[in-house]
Amino acid sequence: MTNWGAFAGLFGGALMGLAGLWLGRYFAAKKRGLDERYYAVWRNARAASWIITMAALYVLFFLLLAGVSLSALAALGILMLVHFTGWALSGLYYQTRM
Repeated sequence: MTNWGAFAGLFGGALMGLAGLWLGRYFAAKKRGLDERYYAVWRNARAASWIITMAALYVLFFLLLAGVSLSALAALGILMLVHFTGWALSGLYYQTRM
């Protein structure tokens, strides 16, 4: 039963995320919000999130060398969480800055 709940959460979260992305872009386009500033903000946010992800990779490699045992699933989950959080927070930062 646990596996079915995990699959439902995994695919349900992805579907809800894609639906939110599509709806957000749809309503932004109706209000003429998809301009050069929008694309510049999210291009910079994407670049910053990869830098944050690289820093998290170095931290995880350091922990591995220090003797902390992490499974591949846990390490990938941490990296995904760091990447998406870094993307959202850097997008918020650049949006308020510009």
